[in-house]
Amino acid sequence: MKYHRKKVLVGALGLLMAVVIGCATSRRTKIPKLDFPPGLDSTTVVLANSVADNSFVSPQQERDAELLTKEGERDLQIVDEFWAYLEQRVKKDNQLTSTEREQFVREYAQGEQSLAYWNKIAKNATDKKLSQEALNYCLQAQKFLERAIRINPFDKNARILLAMAYYNLQHIFGMQNNYQKAIDILERLTRIEKGEHELFRLLGENYMALKNFESAAINFHKAQIVFNETSFETPPDTSLLFYYSYVSGDAYARMYDAEQAVKSFRTAATFARTAQEKTDVDNYLAWINFDGGNIRASELWDEIVALETEKNYPAMAGLCTKLLPLLKTKKARLNVTHKLAVVEFEFLGLKAGGIERMQKEYDGVRREIRTDGKKEYQQFLDTYGAMLYRLGMEARDEQKKKLALAYFTKSISFKWEQMAKVYIELVTLLWNNHDKAIEYGKKALASSNGLSEKETSDLLSLMVRAHKSAGLFDEARVYFNKWKTYGSKQ
Repeated sequence: MKYHRKKVLVGALGLLMAVVIGCATSRRTKIPKLDFPPGLDSTTVVLANSVADNSFVSPQQERDAELLTKEGERDLQIVDEFWAYLEQRVKKDNQLTSTEREQFVREYAQGEQSLAYWNKIAKNATDKKLSQEALNYCLQAQKFLERAIRINPFDKNARILLAMAYYNLQHIFGMQNNYQKAIDILERLTRIEKGEHELFRLLGENYMALKNFESAAINFHKAQIVFNETSFETPPDTSLLFYYSYVSGDAYARMYDAEQAVKSFRTAATFARTAQEKTDVDNYLAWINFDGGNIRASELWDEIVALETEKNYPAMAGLCTKLLPLLKTKKARLNVTHKLAVVEFEFLGLKAGGIERMQKEYDGVRREIRTDGKKEYQQFLDTYGAMLYRLGMEARDEQKKKLALAYFTKSISFKWEQMAKVYIELVTLLWNNHDKAIEYGKKALASSNGLSEKETSDLLSLMVRAHKSAGLFDEARVYFNKWKTYGSKQ
């Protein structure tokens, strides 16, 4: 979905960030050869190694981690100190010493010059070498201007140029999918310019790319607040209000916070302007509520559907089996059971298991079907009826008439789409029982929407013969006329 965004920040170029989520890769690990110290058996050594692998790292890894921690602490301290400079409020130029003022002018001039070089190269940068050169000049501008700000945090021009350098850098890092560097720059930029909702949006999108959904939600919320508070000159753009609410809901959903996600999406629905936006919200809400807000179940259901698309039925059945005990609602359990039973019945050669699973689920929801109607259960009933019909046909073909009658009788105990076909089979199966044959023939005609023209014509012919065999000649004549009339229309 695309959204139009305003240009921001003292004439700097507008930006639409592309968010690309990376995929994890798997790799095999070589099984190490174990040495058994004296006095220890293999089971103890294997168990100890298993626990150790999850508890310790090598001494070298510990040293490397300690160095990285110290470097991280130094970097964090530097950033925190610089933010303190940016957030100062009352210091005047005339409080600078002459030395400080000279140094400030020097750093500012070098920063301004580097930014000018960046601008000149960036306009013509068509290859990687020039692009890297442009990035280097932008980084130089950042370095010099930050030095200038440390000397005088309240020089307006220095802050504007530094903001431009930051904006350009976060754009470059974003295009490189270097989300963490973009975030580092944007966090600094929002310390300078707190009145641009676009900056918080960019932060939110970069945090989403790193799957830091909590920080993403916080910044989308900030973007919405800033946008509302700065839209006093003109009415707020509802497309942006929709976007901020929608992406906030997306972030909350990825945090498995169904309550906040639903709240955000319902807010988004109030700002939806197009049919597609409304559909997007409705679909997301339906996804969240697949199992009453159990979002982890919704994610597993997506995996199941993907495996079905790939026709990986064994893996699909395994995941359905894993999901069933995690479900909270009858509706979700019905959907998963339905999917699993179909796979077993159709593709895994487990017809008995599939039909038993359907029967057990049907018995569990039969009361709801009778009391609440069956609209939400119809697809399940259509599948269950079709399975019973097919098993009845197989039993009939094997001359197992009692078994066929049992399957057919069960399949007409509830309404489903193709049950007219079952009634026809019962007419022929119970031909010697004229009353039953005629009863089922009438029911087949009453629900003949599931029959082809030939099937309907054959059924009328059967009804003529059934009534003649029963000695009901007047009724037979009526059905004969219907059969003739129907045949003439074909």
